Amino acid sequence: MPYFQQYQLYVIALSAIISIIGFVLALVAVFANGALKRRLKRWKSIRATADLEEVYDRTVKQVEQLRQELGGTRQIIEQLQEQVRSKVSTARVMRYNAFAETGSDLSFSVALLDDNGDGVVISSIYGRDESRTYAKPVKAGTSTYTLTDEELQVIRGDHEKVESRRSVNV
Repeated sequence: MPYFQQYQLYVIALSAIISIIGFVLALVAVFANGALKRRLKRWKSIRATADLEEVYDRTVKQVEQLRQELGGTRQIIEQLQEQVRSKVSTARVMRYNAFAETGSDLSFSVALLDDNGDGVVISSIYGRDESRTYAKPVKAGTSTYTLTDEELQVIRGDHEKVESRRSVNV
């Protein structure tokens, strides 16, 4: 008996450790059981008497339907992209002093162009006695009308490189 009393503390500690390990294993088993029950419930929701071939055929049909819908969606996206290319994507403004006797940069040119360089350039020339506004069609960066240097610069977008000119991008 003295031999047992000498190691009694170690036996109690070992028993506690084994109990804790058993408890942890029991918890793991409970959670694993819950996961298995959820998976079984999901499989039962397909249909208790469902044939796997029938499930496979339904899945293949749904995938084919989704592919057709995706193809239709791609066509719509391509049409929208084509429409966006023909909308105004570039708006540039350039202000300048058209006449030496007028102060400030009160004249301006505005280019409204799509991705192909098509659109319109609008210019307003400010003078002391009168102001005039012109609109000229632009096709591929050029016009059938004579374009001023300022209009050409605003169409090309290189008006920002000229230091004596102040420009505002819109």
